[in-house]
Amino acid sequence: MTGLYKKATHALRYLLLRRLPTCRQTVSVISQSLERSLTLRERVMTKLHLWVCIWCVRYLEQLQLMRGALRARGSKLPDEDAAADASLSAEARERMKRALSQRSH
Repeated sequence: MTGLYKKATHALRYLLLRRLPTCRQTVSVISQSLERSLTLRERVMTKLHLWVCIWCVRYLEQLQLMRGALRARGSKLPDEDAAADASLSAEARERMKRALSQRSH
């Protein structure tokens, strides 16, 4: 029974992987999820992809680790003036967004 279960699980994962968005598309959605709420379809497709793709799971874990580390570092700033100095200008944020969106296309 164990061998049959493993074969069925493998076949289901393979079938899903062929029909789900690619890793590149999934990584883009995962990154966007840090800035906006995902639609129901995006959430479901991402969860299914993460069920079959360990590489995207690792990417998500790395993003969460970096985000936690940056937040912890940010909370250790001595006062509001230091936090204001550490933030990006609106112009710098826009340049970064444009550069990242150009790279993803």
